[in-house]
Amino acid sequence: MENTFIFASEKEVRFTKLLKFIVPTYLTSLFNTVYTIIDGIFVSTYVGTNALASINIVYPIVNVLTGIALAFATGGSAVTALHIGGNRKKEAECSFSVSSFAAILLGCLVSLMILMNLSAILTMLGATPVTIAGCKTYARWWLWAAPVVIGKELFTYFIRVDGAPTYSFTTALSGGILNIVLDYILVGQMQMGIYGAALATILGLILSFIMGIYYFIHKHKHKFLSFTLHNLSLREAMHCMINGASEFVNQLAIAVTTIVFNRTALSFAGEDGIAAVSIIMYLQFLFIGVYFGFSMGMAPPLSYAYGDRKIRICQKLESYAHRFFAVAPIVIYALTYFLTPVAVSCFADTSSPVFPIAVSGMRVYGLGFLFSGINIFAAIRMMAYGKGYFSGLITFLRSFLLLLLFLIVLPLKFGLTGVWLAVPAAEALTLLVAVWFLRPIHC
Repeated sequence: MENTFIFASEKEVRFTKLLKFIVPTYLTSLFNTVYTIIDGIFVSTYVGTNALASINIVYPIVNVLTGIALAFATGGSAVTALHIGGNRKKEAECSFSVSSFAAILLGCLVSLMILMNLSAILTMLGATPVTIAGCKTYARWWLWAAPVVIGKELFTYFIRVDGAPTYSFTTALSGGILNIVLDYILVGQMQMGIYGAALATILGLILSFIMGIYYFIHKHKHKFLSFTLHNLSLREAMHCMINGASEFVNQLAIAVTTIVFNRTALSFAGEDGIAAVSIIMYLQFLFIGVYFGFSMGMAPPLSYAYGDRKIRICQKLESYAHRFFAVAPIVIYALTYFLTPVAVSCFADTSSPVFPIAVSGMRVYGLGFLFSGINIFAAIRMMAYGKGYFSGLITFLRSFLLLLLFLIVLPLKFGLTGVWLAVPAAEALTLLVAVWFLRPIHC
């Protein structure tokens, strides 16, 4: 296999070359976000903010499925990249195959259990008589499509690790465009409501999934990875899952904290508060996606180099990350502050009571972007080096423990503003730990 992102020496490392990996990775992350944001815009515009709240209530279920996919996708692809860097083809194919099979099987089992108890789970998540019907419709589509939801995420990561980030992006782009077109047709023109939004999203995911399947069954000379049934083991599946556990923790934490966000906002601002939370959650994906896309784009080259014990190359790659995170957080928060009214207006009319809540909330919530980039990079960096347990610690602090603590404490003092302050406070404290994990790496 010829992989142009495996560097022989630090002299070969150029930022322009890295951009060929980073840009498609960010764009992939962006179009993954589009699946939910486009649904939100069309649903809020053509159906109403109660329907938008229904989607947000269901999203913890989506987070669980995504968490399973990402645990194996990120952890397994990092392990696979370490093997690719060391030119260990059989081991790389084993890590890829066992991650794919285990993730889809586990996802299907979890989906079945949720479907059997769906009404009770939705009520626990915050569904009311006003939103329960829409919640059930949206949730069922995602749960029945679990193999596609998980498989699409897996293929996106493993195609990138196989040295084809542009094709990985193309799979996400194709699904995203189909999602947008179908939202316009099904929700905007045919007035199919939440049902149409869910159908549009799933059909977009199916297209991306099919393109991923095609990539791995189509033989071409530059491809390193192929499916195999040889030497698959539960131990290797656990190794891959544990290495990516931080992403499962992150998604599970999002699920739990979304419930707390919704219930706390509901107590201060009613269902308008939940709608505002929904809008802020959608918008934050766009900005966090910059950090996540950059960090995940850096991860495979870091893994290739570390797998081949080329520490100087790792250090050169990391120097680019340090420069990026010295500038990006300030730019991103400035954009957040000034563009928030325009962005929120895509979801709620400026005369709606939801609009001022979401605008003021986003500007406070966005302070977390000043710290979250370094935290995200520190976690993904450790995962790229096969040290997912450290990655999990960083993610557990920023996404769950500290965030949950501040969501409980700060609203008691600052009311609804305290809800929005919870994320900046959690990110700022996590930064103190994350910096320690950015020390120079050794073999």
